[in-house]
Amino acid sequence: MKMKTATFNGFALLLALLAPGFMRAQQSPPTAIQANPTPGCSATPAQLEANRKVVMEFFRTSGEARVALADPSYKQHNPTFKKRGADDNLTDYEEFKKTFTAQAARPPATPAMADAGPQPPAGNPYEIVTAECDIVTVIHKNYRQDPTAAPGKFYEVFTFDTFRVAKGKLVEHWDGNLIIPPPTPPASPSNLKVQ
Repeated sequence: MKMKTATFNGFALLLALLAPGFMRAQQSPPTAIQANPTPGCSATPAQLEANRKVVMEFFRTSGEARVALADPSYKQHNPTFKKRGADDNLTDYEEFKKTFTAQAARPPATPAMADAGPQPPAGNPYEIVTAECDIVTVIHKNYRQDPTAAPGKFYEVFTFDTFRVAKGKLVEHWDGNLIIPPPTPPASPSNLKVQ
């Protein structure tokens, strides 16, 4: 009889130790908190179309015309822009203005400046455009050289830009950009050590 009691007590102890973890594993994940679009936000079809037009205009303009689309309260979530702005002690809006004004001042690429290799097919900068309340997302279709294949073999890739629009101005931006480390210089005979 003692053996059964000891086995039962051991089983009860094991069950007591494992039950809380088992119960937690059975619980549903926490509910996501909606941050965007702004909770409670609503927009008429005309407002949605106006927001879409502001964002589409961003991709059709450059220089001061592009800068004029952004509100001075503009908030940036692109890490490359954020890093440049922080390095130069600029606000998100000031970095936006500096970047797009400088881009417009550069001379356009000429055929002589372009890579002479195979060129990718034309993509579609407006593959998908959606608007919900104060948020507009544009999905761009592009083609990139397949790094595992011969030159001229391209693959399809999609990127996105999402903007918050308020009172006809761009006030916030998200995309999938990454901070890319600079390329490692190739080894040269002068920096190779001979042992």
